[in-house]
This record gives sequence, C-alpha cells and structure tokens, in this order.
Amino acid sequence: MIRLIVDSTFGISREYAEKNKIEVVNLKMILGDQVFDEGFEDTWGEFYEKMQHSKIWPTTSQPSPEDFTDAIQKIYSEDENAEILILTISNSLSGTINAATIAANSFTGKRIVAHDSGQAATCGRLLTEELVEHINNGVTFDELLALLPVVENALKIQFIPHTMEALKRGGRVGRLSAAVADILKIKPLFKFENGKVSIQKKVLGLGKAITDAILLLPKKIKKLYACYIYDKINVPKILEKLKSMLGIEKVEEVCLEPVFGVHVGIGSIGIASLAEY
Repeated sequence: MIRLIVDSTFGISREYAEKNKIEVVNLKMILGDQVFDEGFEDTWGEFYEKMQHSKIWPTTSQPSPEDFTDAIQKIYSEDENAEILILTISNSLSGTINAATIAANSFTGKRIVAHDSGQAATCGRLLTEELVEHINNGVTFDELLALLPVVENALKIQFIPHTMEALKRGGRVGRLSAAVADILKIKPLFKFENGKVSIQKKVLGLGKAITDAILLLPKKIKKLYACYIYDKINVPKILEKLKSMLGIEKVEEVCLEPVFGVHVGIGSIGIASLAEY
C-alpha cells in the first residue's frame, strides 16, 4: 500500500489526514519563550491571536529527522510492506527536506522516497489531494513518482500582502521599499511557483492587485482555492472578482497555515491554483 507523509505546511485538515492515512510532521512557531507545533487548522487560532497582539515577532523551526522517523515507524507498525512517499515544503523556504531525507535513508530494505515538493502553503494541499486521487485510482508507486513533476508544474500560488511588515522582517523586501509601498498603498503581487518567489507586478490598490492575479491564472483550471491568513475580511473581494471575470460561482476559502503566515503576515490574501495537465 502507498502511504504519504507530509509536513504541516501542507495545511491538510485533521479529518482528511485521518481518512487517507496521511502522517503529518510538524514545523514549529516560536514566539518569545513559547513554542507551538503547527498542527492542524483547528489549533491555529491560539497562535495567530498571540502573534496578532505580540510585540515580539515570531520565528519558525523545521522538524528533526527523529520527527520523520517516528512517522515512518508508525506507518510500518500498521503495514510493514508500505511504500512511503514523504513530501516537504520547498527547499528554498525551509531545510525540512534534509531532515526527511536523513530519516528515509536510515531505513534499509524499505521503499521510501523523500521528495522536495517545490511548493508552499495551499499548493502543498492541492498536490496532496491530487496524489491521493491518483492513489485511490490504483496507480503504482513508480507511476506516482512519475506523476509528481507533472502535477507540481501545474501548481502556483499568488498572494497579496496586507502590509509589507512580515516580508520586511523576513528579508524578502528592504525596509525602505516596504515603507514606501505601505505609504503609497502599492500592492506587490507575489507568485510562488516551482520553488521560487517572485514579484509579478506592483499595482496601486488591492482591487487592481486581485484583478491582475486573476488575469494571470492558467487558462484551464482544474481546481483553485481562495486563500487568506487568519483575517478573511478581503476574501469576498476575491470571490466577487472570480465570479465577474471568470464566471466561477463557488470557491472554497482556505486559511493558510501559521508558518506561511509568519513570513507573509495576517490579513494577506491569495489564490492557489492547479492547472489542467
């Protein structure tokens, strides 16, 4: 049987993980002297509330090889013949893949592959859902590995920061550029695709940024999510634009996980998409 291990940045729900027998390995958020496991969405509120009202800026920490070893051993306790695929957040954002690889290599005579997904946030969730669908349709482990780059190349997330503060603190933009952007209400439209963060456009105002994000979506969309970081006040603006511009009536709203939230900031919004492939 094929089994998946993902890290917590993939943002899958507790129910989805249990239903599909997916093991989730936690990254951590550090706020002052408090350490939080990222966990599942039903636990994120406590951290986000503390982050929102704290004068201290949080940091994040990747899992240890032992964390992945524990997840692998749990799977083998249930199925000693399992073939295991470990998926991690992009190596450009975290060294989590290194811990996963060390753990995978510590097991001999077993079929375990640790793979850098090249994804972040909701694109990890989209990747997981797509692979689970293929697994349920009966693909072999080798066929699944061959599908990985195909699906990954069809994924991207575009996000619009609420303010530039988190990106400034994380070193993604300079202090002066961040201040100027906030004062002038300039909204950079960021894209994360194939393991790389880039600015697609800089526009004046949130409405224009959302419009441009939608214009840059793939022509043929298999699935998409409207994303937000804890505060969803601007999500209706995405939904309205998707309806008026593309005729899409129903879009699932997805809260982004805290590790991404720390680096982008509460109130930020975006669109994660999977193109037809």
